[in-house]
Amino acid sequence: MQCLEMALIATADFTGLLPLLLTEMQQAFALDAVHLHWVDPTSEVRGLLASIGLDEADYPELHFIASAFPLSNQLGPDLSTRLALFVPHQHADWLPGHDHLGSVAFLPLVRQGHLMGCLVLGSHDPERFSPALSTDFLARLAAIAGVCLENVFNHERLKRLGLTDALTGVHNRRYFDQRLDEEITRSHRQGSMLAGLFLDIDFFKRINDTWGHPAGDAVLQEVARRVKEQLRITDTLARYGGEEFAALLVQADASQAVRVAERIRAAVAASPVCLGEGMDIPVTLSIGVSTFHGLRAQENASQAGGRLLHEADTALYQAKEGGRNRVVCQCLNEGGEHD
Repeated sequence: MQCLEMALIATADFTGLLPLLLTEMQQAFALDAVHLHWVDPTSEVRGLLASIGLDEADYPELHFIASAFPLSNQLGPDLSTRLALFVPHQHADWLPGHDHLGSVAFLPLVRQGHLMGCLVLGSHDPERFSPALSTDFLARLAAIAGVCLENVFNHERLKRLGLTDALTGVHNRRYFDQRLDEEITRSHRQGSMLAGLFLDIDFFKRINDTWGHPAGDAVLQEVARRVKEQLRITDTLARYGGEEFAALLVQADASQAVRVAERIRAAVAASPVCLGEGMDIPVTLSIGVSTFHGLRAQENASQAGGRLLHEADTALYQAKEGGRNRVVCQCLNEGGEHD
């Protein structure tokens, strides 16, 4: 127990903490199941995990729930550790994939009276978590786990702030460049598709000159919001500079990327940015699309990422030259030629 406690306390990031809670705890205590349910009504935690490159599919025992009510209903008003004989219709949803356990323990993760989530432990032994047993040991473990989760979350969130554009709230170029190398490497290793988008607000200088820079800032914020709404949580959006944004779409081929880009273009053009007092500013985007098909000979991830962005930028230039408010794809077809 002490070794696990020290390891938990010493961990500063999710990549270290989640395996400790979900894998090493199960092995250390000879448990048959350990699942973590995290209360995340606004998807802030999921977004944070995605932003640092963690794939939820790698953690099948991690679950996000939109409300604390189901947990508080299980734990009772005092939110205390609860032991019980395993009853499938009551407990199976908390330990998915384990329908024939003997007993179960609910370890609430509470910080300053706030229920963050719950560790749920399962054993085939009906006596392991008998309701007649003391919960002091498990309550201590829950308290330590809760502190560690809160600390790591706050630490990761502070790191993320340094990688976020202050005006629009999306990522900044520094973060995007880091993520680009990671996604290129992952895509090459897995043989999966990756698409890059460059998005530029049409005639943005005219907006600043006509309505002023505060209006231009409001347009940037609203465009970022509309673009983000069209992307998945696993995709990456960043303000790349000025009025230009960049996006990475994982597991997306050329046709899928173009469809997403068209949705984004349509969402931005659908209605003006309304600033009140008759200030309704029409806004459109030009978008360039490119796709990654694997590393070339003697090419590293950074070079491949640069190539992906260069092709997206070339497509963006073509969209501008072609009349703006359009999508152009600079993508390789199966024969190696550009579409």
